[in-house]
Amino acid sequence: MAYSTRSQLHMLHYRFDEAIDWGLRAISLADQLGQIETRVHALNNVGTALLFAGRPGGLERLEESLALALEHGFHDHAARAYTNFAECAVVSKDFVLAERLLSEGIAFASRHDLDSATQYLLGRQAQLRMEQGRYREAETVAQGVMSLVRLPMVMHLPALTVLGMVRVRLGEPGSLTLLQQALQEGLATGELQRIVPVRLALAEAAWLDGDVSAGHEQLNALAEMDLDNFRTWDFGELAVWWQRCGMAKPLPAPKAQLPLARSAELLGNSLSAAREWDRLGLPYEAALALMQVRGADAGPALGRAVTTLESLEARPAAALARKLAQRLGVAGHLPKSRRGPYGAARRHPLGLTWHEQQVLALIAAGMSNKEAAQRLSRSPRTIEHQVSAVLGKFNAANRMEVLLRLRGEPWLLSSDDSLPAVTN
Repeated sequence: MAYSTRSQLHMLHYRFDEAIDWGLRAISLADQLGQIETRVHALNNVGTALLFAGRPGGLERLEESLALALEHGFHDHAARAYTNFAECAVVSKDFVLAERLLSEGIAFASRHDLDSATQYLLGRQAQLRMEQGRYREAETVAQGVMSLVRLPMVMHLPALTVLGMVRVRLGEPGSLTLLQQALQEGLATGELQRIVPVRLALAEAAWLDGDVSAGHEQLNALAEMDLDNFRTWDFGELAVWWQRCGMAKPLPAPKAQLPLARSAELLGNSLSAAREWDRLGLPYEAALALMQVRGADAGPALGRAVTTLESLEARPAAALARKLAQRLGVAGHLPKSRRGPYGAARRHPLGLTWHEQQVLALIAAGMSNKEAAQRLSRSPRTIEHQVSAVLGKFNAANRMEVLLRLRGEPWLLSSDDSLPAVTN
């Protein structure tokens, strides 16, 4: 376990070669001695390091770590496996896998009263919603986590970072204060995973605001780190912002192949980059890539970018795209300016339909299926199907597990006045 703990520390500091080496030593010794728990811990470290480094074999090791932890009842190890595995899935933009792991992980941690793990996973769920362009949901979840008291700093950092980033993209006040707080807390850990995303977010905020010096300050701070050990997705994002912000000196060449969405833009094919972002399901990133298009395709590209950004309520980027179109002389391709609030439709963070949200409110009130059918004027069979759908989306085995989730995540119960009253 000492070997595995050393592997974990290397992994947290992005020293992936050392993390893999010490983790494999731990696995070999654990297998000789029949130490399943050590194998679970070390598989987690090695799998995470491999995935972050963009190397093969990480997925299989994390799957085995999680399966063994669940099989042998190692609750803390299972929660850690869900945490690292879900983070890898979000970072690598595998959103189907991320949805499953976060749903299962949050339900598992809630079921076993692992409160800190629950809130950390909720921070990752907020990050996923942000990446998907579901900003109001991301803001709601992240704000809910930050409202909790006595939560360990590391456990609320994902939520704090997301809250700052979302508010930057929405153009809401106080966003930079949140990101500066996240940076200070991240620097205190010394872990790149807590620092790099925040500095990249601050660089983006400076670019949106036209503050060249502030953007360069953040990018230069990142360039002074050990770039050889950056996660491939982080290096790709740094390289793209380096190019967008017009940095004078070149970055060193990456050790591993960069993701297609980043490498395409770096090679001057921003339309291909936007298509890849669309395929992955990141509309904001697709719009920013379209803003880099020049030449004959610039007008249509900027028109699509503005349409997307305004639908996301991403006002600062939308305003920047409109200014760019004016400067390039292609404003005729843009949609008409929208007046008043954007009023984007809000979805439930777990994807509940409107009827399912009504049923959830009655479950929270302790109503039976029969009582819910009477209150909503629906057939008992319909209510049964909707209750089953709610349980499935909560990854809950029964109503009690739903109530446990609502206790820790009250934002999942909509406060909309048009929902049925939940008092008798």
